[in-house]
Amino acid sequence: MRGGSGSVAAMSSQENDGGGAAVPRWLAIVSVIVLAAGLATLGVFGWRYSEARAAQEVASEREAVSDVATQVIINAFSFDHRNVDQSLQQLADASTGDFLVEQEQWAGDVRTRVVEQKAVTTATVSHTAVESLDRDAGDAAVLVVFTAHSEREGQDDITGRQAMRVDLTRVDGAWKADAVNQVGVTVPVGSSSRSVQNLEVPGADQGEQGSTAAPAPTTPAGR
Repeated sequence: MRGGSGSVAAMSSQENDGGGAAVPRWLAIVSVIVLAAGLATLGVFGWRYSEARAAQEVASEREAVSDVATQVIINAFSFDHRNVDQSLQQLADASTGDFLVEQEQWAGDVRTRVVEQKAVTTATVSHTAVESLDRDAGDAAVLVVFTAHSEREGQDDITGRQAMRVDLTRVDGAWKADAVNQVGVTVPVGSSSRSVQNLEVPGADQGEQGSTAAPAPTTPAGR
């Protein structure tokens, strides 16, 4: 018994060397393990946060180019003979490069036709899809599906649905259109479709199935 008491006393003496209670070895090991695990968890959370933030930035940029492309199409296919110059200026402000140069070539013709026909043309966008987006290069392409309705004095209304590809480039931090090109054909809708209902279907006399493709209806903004 005395020998055992001496051993306990010796251990207590060793633990108290240095003027304070010594930290047990097992506790020190556990502390290191917990600290390492905490740092690893912190690293995982940091990586996930960075990844989520990058994804959010891309999503925001895609939404931005989609919004700009939508407005470009609305500006390009919406004209009112009472304020046509304002509409042309809005389109020019959202354009750059070759597309802006093209506008300088046909803006006068559009103005003349809109005023002479007392036309009011309205474009309504139904769908958009970002085809490509390069944030580093500042380039993007958006497909826009829209319906253009044109009312002209003394003439039947024209309504057509079509798709356009809007190429965008970033200029001084703002997205602008540098090209607008039609994709596929314009499909007349509503009363405008009567003009194509009697068209002969290719291959119908041989019993083959085909499809009709109507030319794009002329609108004040059509090119």
